[in-house]
Amino acid sequence: MFSPIQSEEIKKAEEETKSDTKQKTITIPSSFQFGGFIDSYYAYNRNLPKDTERNYTTQAVRNGEFNINLAYIDAKVEEKNYRGRIAFQWGTSVNANYAAEVTTEKYSNQASVKNIQEAYTGFKLGKDTWIDMGIFFGNIGYESWISHNNVNYTRAFALDYVPYYSSGVRLSHQFTDKLSGQIHILNGWQNITDNNKDKSFGSQIKYIFNQYFTLTLNQFAGNEAPNFERKQMRYYNNTILEWNVTDRLKLVGQFDVGAQKAKQSFEYAPWLGMFDPSLGEYRETASNAYRQWYHGTIWASFLLTPEYRLSFRVERFYDPLQVLATTGTRNGFMTNGYTTTFDILSFDPGLLRLEYVYRRSADSIFANRDAQTSKKEDLVIVAFSMKF
Repeated sequence: MFSPIQSEEIKKAEEETKSDTKQKTITIPSSFQFGGFIDSYYAYNRNLPKDTERNYTTQAVRNGEFNINLAYIDAKVEEKNYRGRIAFQWGTSVNANYAAEVTTEKYSNQASVKNIQEAYTGFKLGKDTWIDMGIFFGNIGYESWISHNNVNYTRAFALDYVPYYSSGVRLSHQFTDKLSGQIHILNGWQNITDNNKDKSFGSQIKYIFNQYFTLTLNQFAGNEAPNFERKQMRYYNNTILEWNVTDRLKLVGQFDVGAQKAKQSFEYAPWLGMFDPSLGEYRETASNAYRQWYHGTIWASFLLTPEYRLSFRVERFYDPLQVLATTGTRNGFMTNGYTTTFDILSFDPGLLRLEYVYRRSADSIFANRDAQTSKKEDLVIVAFSMKF
């Protein structure tokens, strides 16, 4: 008597279960990609310093040991109306790049933020207009943080002293097939936890003349002083010209100029003691002076055969007032760099690299044997990376 009723109830329950399963199913977008990158290296510093770490760089910073420069895993998606990427990272370059992050704020996320390479979401506002918000790569400079994408393994001074990453909002628009632009509102110059209440601004203009020439202009403006100091506005301009001479030869030139308002100045005013005995003979006043620095870099890359590539880099970093690079010496950071890289491309998606780096400064600033310093630094690097 009850079997038909039970049968109907069972069928109804099965249908409801199937319906719930269909509703809970999440369709993965067709553009979804999962990937990763591993970059390992060994650096032999011919100065033979006692220090295990190199100065004035963030790449291949460890001397005389096998290590991981950068490793990450990521997931990204780009659909018609939305896009995003999240990537988690580790390595010696990560530790070096995030060393200046603020660690005094209670809820600033400083314990975990260095392991976030990028974490942003974006939405399409118009036909060729996107807005992204979160943590994303910095826009200044020709070389990427991902060594696999560069013709040299290490980075130029010009790239080590500009933001590797930024935190904020990015508005991008494709005006024509040749012209594109970006506007950024940022927490600051390579920092996620802000050190003051002001926001910084960045921009980019990129124009592709033809298949041979591309011009990119990057700018930055923002206050780089903490809240307890007077404002110190920083202005920066980065110009990149790429020239694809032939299918096998590429030349790139980059020139950067920066200026930052001096921290403070003092005025001799002995009469202040007449009104307030606690005051000294000097009073602090706002400074109108700007300290400037410059650097220029040239890259030349030759594809010898489909399996071998030879690349050169020549650079000059001029920061005598030590705005970005602090040396504590008379001439500041006035340094030339020369780099030669030989790549073996036949292991694709792997890349085997041999590199020689020579740097020479006006002052003795590089670590040398017996706890001494030297005006020069030269090293040989063997690196193997794989991107998937």
